[in-house]
Amino acid sequence: MTDPKTYDGTNHAWTEARKGTLAALGFEVGTKPTRDWKPGKVWVARDGIFPKSSKCRNRHAAFESRLEAVAHLHLSVDYRIREYVCQPEALSYWMPDKNGGLTPHQYTPDFVALTQADELLVIDAKARWFCEQDRWRHREPFIREACQTQWRAELVIWSEAELLAEPRLSNARTLYRHRFAPQDKTVEFAVRAEIARASDQTSIGAICSAVCESVCVDEARCFSAIMRLALGNEVEISQDCRIDRNSLVRLAGVRDD
Repeated sequence: MTDPKTYDGTNHAWTEARKGTLAALGFEVGTKPTRDWKPGKVWVARDGIFPKSSKCRNRHAAFESRLEAVAHLHLSVDYRIREYVCQPEALSYWMPDKNGGLTPHQYTPDFVALTQADELLVIDAKARWFCEQDRWRHREPFIREACQTQWRAELVIWSEAELLAEPRLSNARTLYRHRFAPQDKTVEFAVRAEIARASDQTSIGAICSAVCESVCVDEARCFSAIMRLALGNEVEISQDCRIDRNSLVRLAGVRDD
């Protein structure tokens, strides 16, 4: 992505305040997460470092729970996400107190993501039981309002229902396994050309068969090339079922009439 300080898109004229928000949230290479990561923390469910993704702008991609780690996975492969920051600067918000006044609070989300449509999302991975607690339900509307007014961002809560849903999770894992590009991109060129030749969406198996015959490679390399093109937002794969040879694929941006 172009540096937000110098971004001058034709479709989205960002104000200086918007650029400042992105910079403050850490949309720069090498940003350090605000929470200190220490191996073996005993007060969290599970902590660690997620394998580095090109979309993550942080120096290291920390997580403090299993659900947070799965959220990293989804963000790293979702073609709708341009880039993201984990554990950004805290958001300040105010809540009414028992004396009729307002009390300041701070909230540090798990992620802030920038979409391909230049929309800013504040994303939290929370267990369902936590979302159902009165303490969170009382605070959530004030946090949501502060996200909109201060960052012009939408608050999105991912629980097990979203993070562990199938086939979404299996497809994310499949895409992630094929993220490393080979030194020889001959197969990718051939796959890209074959998909472009298709007048409409076609199956992964049909593309692999055609490419294997034209460039004499095995089907596994063709399949991997299609996954990488999907990660690069060059092609779209149907997510209705688990990704396999029967999954439909087409060039990104092509829509049915």
